[in-house]
Amino acid sequence: MAGDKIMMALDIGSSWVRAVIGSITREGTVMVDSICERPSEGVRAGAIVNIEQTLKSINSVITEAELQAGTEVQQLIIGIGGNHIEGIPSQGVVGINAKDQEIKREDIFRSLEVARAFELPLDREILHTLVQDFRVDGRDGIKDPIDMLGHRLESRVLVVTGSSSICQNERKCIQRSGFQVQRMVVQQIADAESVLSIEEKEMGTVLINIGGGITNMVVYANGAPVFVGGVNLGGAHVTNDIAFILNKPKVIAEQVKCDFGNCHIPSVGEDESILIPQIGGLPSIRMPKKELSKVIEPRMAEIFSMLQVELEKKQIRGSFGGGVVLVGGGALLSGATELASEIFRLPARIGFPEALHGLDRTFINPKYTTVLGLIMHEAKRLREIMPGTGQRQDSSKHQGGIGKKIKGFFKTIF
Repeated sequence: MAGDKIMMALDIGSSWVRAVIGSITREGTVMVDSICERPSEGVRAGAIVNIEQTLKSINSVITEAELQAGTEVQQLIIGIGGNHIEGIPSQGVVGINAKDQEIKREDIFRSLEVARAFELPLDREILHTLVQDFRVDGRDGIKDPIDMLGHRLESRVLVVTGSSSICQNERKCIQRSGFQVQRMVVQQIADAESVLSIEEKEMGTVLINIGGGITNMVVYANGAPVFVGGVNLGGAHVTNDIAFILNKPKVIAEQVKCDFGNCHIPSVGEDESILIPQIGGLPSIRMPKKELSKVIEPRMAEIFSMLQVELEKKQIRGSFGGGVVLVGGGALLSGATELASEIFRLPARIGFPEALHGLDRTFINPKYTTVLGLIMHEAKRLREIMPGTGQRQDSSKHQGGIGKKIKGFFKTIF
């Protein structure tokens, strides 16, 4: 890995803490050196509720990841999600002061600063300023206005904010572990980086990550994010429902859900039955599979319906030719795509993370979308700002100041 840029991402989930160490070569290729996971403790609904317990999980998974990769890291890229994440549309308008009316990088900076300059509650902080597009003298849909001529530049952005206390608790936990937070990335953006293609973002796609304690959602239209949010419900709530109805421990309820669960009642045959394991060595109990689905479907339908209500509140509408893409552990529940398709009235499919170099095939799984997306998001940023990475170096040599403009431009966006 000599000469490569080493990166480490940490996804602190409600059910699992996952870490991945990767590197980006001078050619711009992302290599996965290690990926590890441990059961999560001290985390509820995506937020840390017990720092000491979470510290143990974090230290354990980082130590294993470092041993597997044969390297040590000091800085981490961490993900954050949950219903406290909110995307606020904003606009920034500036005049072009140059004599030749040519739009420069500094003009984009000024327009983005204006877009961010709104009153923010004291308990909120800005995590991302995601550029949607630009408008020059009334002309819409411009993705890169640098070097264009105009008198008036307007930037349309989605300012993503989060709860200051939840963010600070994550940072404090990482610092207590002896590491530094290099960057905090919203999990929804990481998911999109790992799963969605440029074409899917242009067509319009709804990406939903069903985790243990939270379900995150990001919506893309015309190549840019138009909604970021989530709800504090997930697969663990389905497990709790099964445990309550069947009067079984959560361990057995989770096993039953994974082995036999189906959240779309019409997909289950009338004659299908399942065996419910008993504790204490007692014989298993046989029950109709449809009865189990009647426990699971209402909770999953509630999750999807709450997300749909959020879209209606924000008046997010469009054709969404890319349909609904489901990731996360909850996406593997049978019938999830059928149920999502019914509620959103869109085609639905399961999303799989991109097959990165060095990544074992067993990890090309919806469960690892977020942690791999964090590495890919950071690698994308590094390709744009690091000299000598991939083809960016060659273009900078031939185009002089163009490389510097792009470098500053992407620093602002990400």
